[in-house]
Amino acid sequence: MWIDWSHVRKLYKKHVAGSGNKRKNFDQHVALLDFSAAIRSGITVVLGPKGAGKTSLLKITATMMIPDDGRITYQTSDGRQIVWAQKRLTSNEKSDLAYLREQIGYVPPLQKMNHRITSEEALLYIAQLRKVSNPRKRCAEMIAKWGLAGYRKTPLKELPLAVLKRHLLAQSLLSSPEIWILDEPTDGLDDLGRFQLINELKKETNERIILLATEDMELAELADELILLEFGSCRRIGKKKYLTASVSEGTVAAWYQAMQVFAHLYHPVI
Repeated sequence: MWIDWSHVRKLYKKHVAGSGNKRKNFDQHVALLDFSAAIRSGITVVLGPKGAGKTSLLKITATMMIPDDGRITYQTSDGRQIVWAQKRLTSNEKSDLAYLREQIGYVPPLQKMNHRITSEEALLYIAQLRKVSNPRKRCAEMIAKWGLAGYRKTPLKELPLAVLKRHLLAQSLLSSPEIWILDEPTDGLDDLGRFQLINELKKETNERIILLATEDMELAELADELILLEFGSCRRIGKKKYLTASVSEGTVAAWYQAMQVFAHLYHPVI
């Protein structure tokens, strides 16, 4: 299994305050600029300062957003190769995309959800949508594992943020995805959720691609590989044990801090 990003670009229009010319009151913000990299099974942690493009990279990789240019190629465990790019899809490609999305579990950044559906109903709906075998049993297992039993009948809009984060993690794992994508998974997470998350990350990492963006350096220590993202481009990628060997402390936090010393010198041309 692997994921290959080839020259991926994503631009946003950003409002510019105080402009009197309606044609010039928007400016382009670069989220990803010619991003190219490749990863295989295991845990890949994406690091980078705020605005580096981490969330955009994860959303595009989760097929939640279409790149403006470039492509992403996925190879699943059955050897099938699927491309995600900005183009019209044929019927066969639509079938491949649907299959790919069934293999992806995605946890977005934490935010309140304005849904009246209960936690249990939401899990069951996703399990049935993803054609999970024996969905009610699977949902019961995930509810127990992630400590959601006391909130089964609670609407998503009323869940405390820490519980909502556990719900989102449980939901992302319902179909035992081959590709698990997590955007700041410890943000707002309580001790129970953190314990379960770390256990899950340590389990069977060679049988799953895990792509994780985080500012939590303790969590980043679980990485097999690191990607340093700056100004929307891949500044550095490699095995954690080799990259961290370049700093005396031998930690991800120390390596990342060292890389930031000269970060202002690295600014790709748009």
